[in-house]
Amino acid sequence: MGDFVQEYAVVRWPVVAAFVVASLIVATRLTRRLPVSHRVDTASDSAHLLMCLVMLAMLVFPAAADPHAMRGVLTALTVAFAILSAERAVQWRSGSPPDGVSALGYHTVAAAAMLYAMTGHGSVHEQGVATWPAVALAVLFGVDALLTLGIAGHRPRWHRALHPAGTHPLTSALVPHVVMDIGTAFMLIAAIGR
Repeated sequence: MGDFVQEYAVVRWPVVAAFVVASLIVATRLTRRLPVSHRVDTASDSAHLLMCLVMLAMLVFPAAADPHAMRGVLTALTVAFAILSAERAVQWRSGSPPDGVSALGYHTVAAAAMLYAMTGHGSVHEQGVATWPAVALAVLFGVDALLTLGIAGHRPRWHRALHPAGTHPLTSALVPHVVMDIGTAFMLIAAIGR
């Protein structure tokens, strides 16, 4: 995947810039005190920040990023997000508000998709990923980005289900979510193209 990312610098650097902006937005959301009407789900925003940093490492240093280390980090993130999602789902079933269940579920799927895109890197045979699942996942993340962008001026039901943030329809969680969608789709396409 590193060769693909390095070869298409015209695509790579705008994606890097988008992840830098998304990281700054999420870091600001995590450190800023907001009114109750604009609450922030710190677990979901922390997940966004971690995923943005992982993606930045892979995009900025594609040749230097150790595939084994990246797989280890993505495995740990997938497991951690899955555990947090399960914990929130149990709370939801016990009658507590379902804050962050969908967002953490989304991050679990995104981390697992990135982990899938990393399969084959550094192995003896370098088999890579199967094309059709990677394409299906890339399309899924692309559609999610379009659905999320489509709600920017409309009723934000789709985005609010993933990132509840008060009454304003266009929240600061929108940009990192779309960047994560596009970045994950880019990574999956890069995995196919290598």
